[in-house]
Amino acid sequence: ESRLAYIRAGQLAARREDAALMGTDVSCESENVFLPASFLGSNAWCSEQIADALTIAANCGVPTFFVTMTCNPDWPEIRAKLRPGQEWQDAPLVVARVFKQKLNALFKALKTMFPNAGRVVYRLFAVEFQKRGLPHCHILI
Repeated sequence: ESRLAYIRAGQLAARREDAALMGTDVSCESENVFLPASFLGSNAWCSEQIADALTIAANCGVPTFFVTMTCNPDWPEIRAKLRPGQEWQDAPLVVARVFKQKLNALFKALKTMFPNAGRVVYRLFAVEFQKRGLPHCHILI
């Protein structure tokens, strides 16, 4: 919240400065606030990530493999951390942590799968959350 307030205050101050230089008055303080690319999840940040991925693919070649990993709420690691009567929806932190551990294990396994056949030139991935709240990951190798 404080970071968003800082960005908003900075943009309002810049608008007031610009208005003073142009000799006009800032009439509407509630204009849209544009999040910078340094703010994770902003439109500018997403555009930069897409541009970076496309540049990598253009320079290094198209990916060979497309892997999708989905979270299973019945994994024993998740079930073991739930209290009696609790469902996976009640413990999203547990689900996210177990998914991250499994994803790291998958990355480690993928690294060892191709030791002699060829080297991995690049690996791109995006973690998303389904409408139900379970994470999944798309990986390009």
